[in-house]
Amino acid sequence: MQTQSSHQGTHQVSIFRQVLRRDKIALSLIFLIMLMDVVGMTILFPISAYVVQQYSHEALMVTLLSVSYAAAQFFAAPVLGKISDRVGRRPVLLVCLAGAGAGYLMFGLGGALWVLLLSRVIAGITGGSISTASAYIVDSSKPEELANAFTLVGMAWGIGLVLGPALGGALGQFNLRAPAFFSAVLAMVNMVLAIFYLPESLPKERRETRSMRLSDFNTFQSIGAMGRLPGLAVVLAVTCLFNFAFNAMNSTETLFIIRRFAAEPWQIGLMTMLAGIAIAVVQALFVDRLVARLGEAGVAFICLLLQMAGALLMVYNYVFVMIYPIVVLRSAASGFIFPTLGTLSAKRVSYREQGLLMGVTTSLNSLMGIISPVLAGLLYDHWSPGAPYWLAAVFFVAGAFLLRLSRPLAPRLDKAVS
Repeated sequence: MQTQSSHQGTHQVSIFRQVLRRDKIALSLIFLIMLMDVVGMTILFPISAYVVQQYSHEALMVTLLSVSYAAAQFFAAPVLGKISDRVGRRPVLLVCLAGAGAGYLMFGLGGALWVLLLSRVIAGITGGSISTASAYIVDSSKPEELANAFTLVGMAWGIGLVLGPALGGALGQFNLRAPAFFSAVLAMVNMVLAIFYLPESLPKERRETRSMRLSDFNTFQSIGAMGRLPGLAVVLAVTCLFNFAFNAMNSTETLFIIRRFAAEPWQIGLMTMLAGIAIAVVQALFVDRLVARLGEAGVAFICLLLQMAGALLMVYNYVFVMIYPIVVLRSAASGFIFPTLGTLSAKRVSYREQGLLMGVTTSLNSLMGIISPVLAGLLYDHWSPGAPYWLAAVFFVAGAFLLRLSRPLAPRLDKAVS
């Protein structure tokens, strides 16, 4: 038992050593920036529905918060990705952090529903900090280190999902607007850290040299260019199906739990904390060894089916305390899906295309965040509160079997730059 525990501890340390070997300070800082950014986003989870209900009691209005953010991000993310491939990650990251701070500040000031929606649009336009930070990590990692690199990204999400909702629930009990102001401060701290301590990760010899053209601002053309690369279209399609289901399920989940169980903000915060703990545990201990046994596609297939099971379990659960193990199951599955699909995508493109890939991936995820919350809100209001979970289950299964039918290809990443 002691030997196994020691091996697990050594494994966790090895992940960070492998990923941070090239520039320990820079990647430690980018991890901290990602962590603080996730805290800033997730801190709003426990209170956003309560804030919107001050102006409207329709579920659709709650989902429009995420839709407005996603719509702005859909058009902006590929452009930011292309810009970062040309000028580097650092300046783009600074702009993103400044926009996030402004958006959170406006959300905290509030005053009307349109102000809340506009704040999410502003944050969405510059909401590329996570994708830019992911490209930064790919820049600094060797091809064989990518799985561990994306595990680092996932661990930032996992830990942030613990800290953010805990702070959001606690601050929300005091004042519903306090979490937004706290998020604005976090974004500004991130920007100051990046200004003074974050070096550029993309050397000039790896940057895209072709000048930007008007067509580069066409999001659909960028998506098409990525989709034509061998093997990438299927992975992007599976990622879309996963995010569609994930957004449909989560966009109305707070309302569902409030309606069925009369839950309070601290209980919603505890639920999201447990989700973060589950993600952090699987990211730290199990992703690398399970991928070594089953491969990225095999792990993602199993976990998509587990997500489907978790969605259906939530529909038929009428005991509040059972929400927590169901959420842990779903979150543990999500903890495997992000690094496996991310690695499958990143290996399909060259270093010069990583920023564009991350931007396109973010854009597609945003598109799913536009469509699925609207559909989920309409189904919730006009059919059944459990309908979004059924919708999610169908899309999880579709993603799993599309991935099963795909064929692996040799990676381009290690051959792309001489």
